[in-house]
Amino acid sequence: LKRGGGEEVRVLCYGCPHFRRVSPSYIGRADFWRTPVYTMSSSGLARTLVNLDQFRVVSRDLTKGTFTGGAFTAIAYALLLLLLLAEIGSFLRKNYQTNIVMDQNEDELIQINFDIMMFDLPCKYLKIGVWDKFGEERINGTEDFHYIPVDHKGQYKGMAYTKEEIALLEQSDTVTDVTDTEKKELDADWSSSSDHFKHQDFHAAVTFHEFTLVNFFAEWCSHCRKFSPMWNEAAGRISEKMTFHDGDGREATVKMLKMNCVDFQGKCQEEKIQAFPSLRLYKRDGTFEQFQQKRSIENIIEFITTTIRNSHLMVAKHHAMFDQGCQVQGRFKVPRVPGHFSLQAEAHGDVAVNPAMTNVSHSVRHLSFGFPDAKGWAERQQIPRDMLKHIQPLDGKDFTVERFHEAPQHYLKVVSTRVQGKSEVFYQMTHTDRTRKLSKESQKAPQARFTYDFSPMSVVVKDKSKRWYEFLTSLFAILGGTFTIMELTSGAVETVSTTVKEALGKAN
Repeated sequence: LKRGGGEEVRVLCYGCPHFRRVSPSYIGRADFWRTPVYTMSSSGLARTLVNLDQFRVVSRDLTKGTFTGGAFTAIAYALLLLLLLAEIGSFLRKNYQTNIVMDQNEDELIQINFDIMMFDLPCKYLKIGVWDKFGEERINGTEDFHYIPVDHKGQYKGMAYTKEEIALLEQSDTVTDVTDTEKKELDADWSSSSDHFKHQDFHAAVTFHEFTLVNFFAEWCSHCRKFSPMWNEAAGRISEKMTFHDGDGREATVKMLKMNCVDFQGKCQEEKIQAFPSLRLYKRDGTFEQFQQKRSIENIIEFITTTIRNSHLMVAKHHAMFDQGCQVQGRFKVPRVPGHFSLQAEAHGDVAVNPAMTNVSHSVRHLSFGFPDAKGWAERQQIPRDMLKHIQPLDGKDFTVERFHEAPQHYLKVVSTRVQGKSEVFYQMTHTDRTRKLSKESQKAPQARFTYDFSPMSVVVKDKSKRWYEFLTSLFAILGGTFTIMELTSGAVETVSTTVKEALGKAN
């Protein structure tokens, strides 16, 4: 076909890069003649590229736009943009993988950094001891420690416990510590040594309740046998059922017990019982009032009412002993073997302090192994957050006790960690704690103890970021797959829609 008699020739053939099946009427249209023309004089390179073209262009006149196609195109563009941003973010973000290997660290010593505030222990009474597992104390001096007096309450001034307060508080603590079996033991009558109860501590039994009425009797005593039915009836009406009021208006109940002075002769002699039956109303502090009226239920109730009304219940609560606490900071090096360090009270100068009654509640401001800024360094290396939280897991936590002879105990498992290609080593640790209860008889001083152990394994952190070619491969796969899926979906929807419309048109 010739255009206006010119020399340029347009050829339609099956081998032509721009060949498309068109109707004869289309050839006569003006826009057909406006399509690009490749002359016979074109360079060989141009012809080669034209023949190589795998992205042949179809004229818009040969295609048709649809509403469905437009909608899916908009969705495809949105998905492509979203996936593009996500993939770029993944490429720019540094990722790590971890490997577990045997610890190759050959250092003999490791540094422990700490900053701990004792709430109710002045600096002059504070002792720090560092021990390895073999019982050898590693540090005897305090050259690397700094003691800072602090006000633990702001305005409250502490005071020493009186003997009465200590006795009352320890008794109150004992009441809350007993098990159900021990409670049954303390509430049981001492009527026979052959029952299933042990009956070992009479003082504990009569001080377990605020008030305890005890009937001391002997089996051979006729007056005791005659009084027994009356006692049983009174116990059914009064024991832990009837309410009385003390001198301060507080409500109180009475526990009623029997003591067989034949089976428990030694106990009755210790209590200096000289006549049977004898009735005594014991108070929690161990003192008692003797019943000396005629034995009747009404007189027993009147005796209990009068005695309790004339009593003033001593109220004591745990409080601060001192008007200041102590914040101790420092660092020390310990052998890379299991061990512990502890903080406790000791006497100082001519001031007598009962270490067993001291409060070692504390707040951990900082505790770490290795160099002090290990967490900051790890953050700058973009170490994963789930690893960062194990570098200083105790920082900012409080550990308190409310009673005597108790102390917080900490157990730390330490694991060395390093980043591949870096010389620095930081340490992660897991932490568990419990409150240790000390025996009152031992008179041991409570210790805030930190026990540590080193794992033989080490964590190696390796950079797992994407390479640029991995990024491009993934990006093209995602974008191409998304476009293909949307194109197939759009075509399927359009085909179904056209078929349905044609079917409805024939039906009509």
